[in-house]
Amino acid sequence: MGADWPAGERDFAVSDDFRLPRDVDVLAIYPHAHYLGHVLEGYATLPSGQRKWLIRIPDWDTTWQGVYHYREPVFLPKGAVISMRYHYDNSSANPRNPNSPPRRVRGGNQSTDEMTHLWLQVLPHGAGAGRIEIESALLQHRVEKYRDDFDARISLGALMLAGFDPAGAAEVLQQAVRLNPKHEEARRFLGMALDAVGRSPEAIAQFRIAVELKPDDGQARYNLARDLVKSAKFNEALENSRQVAAADPHNADLRDDFGELLMQQGQIAAALEQFNAALELDPSQKTALRDRSLALDQLQTH
Repeated sequence: MGADWPAGERDFAVSDDFRLPRDVDVLAIYPHAHYLGHVLEGYATLPSGQRKWLIRIPDWDTTWQGVYHYREPVFLPKGAVISMRYHYDNSSANPRNPNSPPRRVRGGNQSTDEMTHLWLQVLPHGAGAGRIEIESALLQHRVEKYRDDFDARISLGALMLAGFDPAGAAEVLQQAVRLNPKHEEARRFLGMALDAVGRSPEAIAQFRIAVELKPDDGQARYNLARDLVKSAKFNEALENSRQVAAADPHNADLRDDFGELLMQQGQIAAALEQFNAALELDPSQKTALRDRSLALDQLQTH
């Protein structure tokens, strides 16, 4: 997190709130801070306005770091707001302060840095992709709170793609690319989202950048070749498909895809070689069997 603990501050507060998108049972909780932690509180405010405590540690000690399991699951309904309120003591009055005299401390992973974490283990109620829904809501909360959080944006975009929301994914991933234009995976994901909403020329542009940034990215190159075929850019599609097949010569599906593109270009003999190679790798490959039959028919016709 981005907090900054001033030197000498006896009661520095850090807080966050998250609204649950669905009913859950809370099974365990893990509060985490370092040496400056003093009062650690976690609670839920129910839709009725009632407060339900999840954990409260009035005098934090780092030796208490650990996961606390509830004897019985704690039910929280959709719409409940989970809150954390952590108070820190960065003064000389804190016997656990590692700095004497106290100094400014930033958030980080070292023990002399500071942290503000509250993890909950939850079991979503109801059918469907409850985990994806909760993860998406958490990531959405994070990108709204931290405008420069690239990792949260690319993770949210990937989840939206998996959840069949390519339009939303495209918007989030465009923000990610603006934050880090040289990140190959962000470009690839953005290309996939744009392709899914029918914006093929823009998708091609993203896939081209992705393979420029990482020439051995087979997935980006495969997607590029597929979109190039849609746009009737067959020569460029053929070259990218050739590279994809060469990079993974034991993949029967890629061999068959390359053969299909060769056949579309009238290179029947070369296509037949790819279909035969695919069937050597996987004799039960139905598409390759069909394509080889079509190629043989065309060769006999000519």
